[in-house]
Amino acid sequence: MGFDPRRWQPPAARRAGPGRGVTANVETLLAENDALRREVRSLRLQLEALLEHQRVTASPSHGLTAARLERWGRAMACHPRWRELRIGPPGGLRGLIDELRSHWWNPQLSLEEELDRRAPGLGAELAEALVGPHSRARWAVRAAFAVYGPRALEWLDEEPLRVVDELLRRAGAGRRRGTRTQNHSQATDASASDAPAAEAQADPRSQALRLLGLEPGATPQAIKRAYRRLAKAHHPDLGGDVEAFHRLDAAYRLLIG
Repeated sequence: MGFDPRRWQPPAARRAGPGRGVTANVETLLAENDALRREVRSLRLQLEALLEHQRVTASPSHGLTAARLERWGRAMACHPRWRELRIGPPGGLRGLIDELRSHWWNPQLSLEEELDRRAPGLGAELAEALVGPHSRARWAVRAAFAVYGPRALEWLDEEPLRVVDELLRRAGAGRRRGTRTQNHSQATDASASDAPAAEAQADPRSQALRLLGLEPGATPQAIKRAYRRLAKAHHPDLGGDVEAFHRLDAAYRLLIG
């Protein structure tokens, strides 16, 4: 059944009580249709204003509170090597966060800003929960979010000791890289004349194939399959190592290009 204009009554007529419906007079029908359109338009504007108010006032919550952060800290402190985590450089949690930030799409963003970009509201909640004096636990939580992104909520809830293992591994790798860089700088100064011969012996394509687990002569299809498989295992957003992922990506580009 559709709308029958002959039985419609304007709001004023409905409030006054039962009466006759719309006559067949065209002008009266048009006037009543205009009144109906104005009423519908008014209701639509009210609905849009209500939805906009709800959108502005509603703030997504990820359940990240200071109490939850303290619980994570107590759980991580049960790790037998907990005190090996250092805050300051070299190889500390601050340096680890700075290194990871250098690989973000915008390295100028802070950790909280990057988290808000990935999961709106998460960075703001983290900043509020971290208000207070600096401690190893607070920096470990920040480093966990730098490593795992929004998935750090699950990791810290379910596997806090494995989070410490990962932070220790990455911090240790950072210290080793710093030592290698220093030793390499010293060795370069001492043996600059031997560098051309070493570069001549190196074969970048062979090294790239070995990195992808392939033999010389691998087809482009095999290279793509190996890259996709390894990229899933080493992608930073899935908990992989950032440096390993970038080496993998560079090797793939060298072979395909």
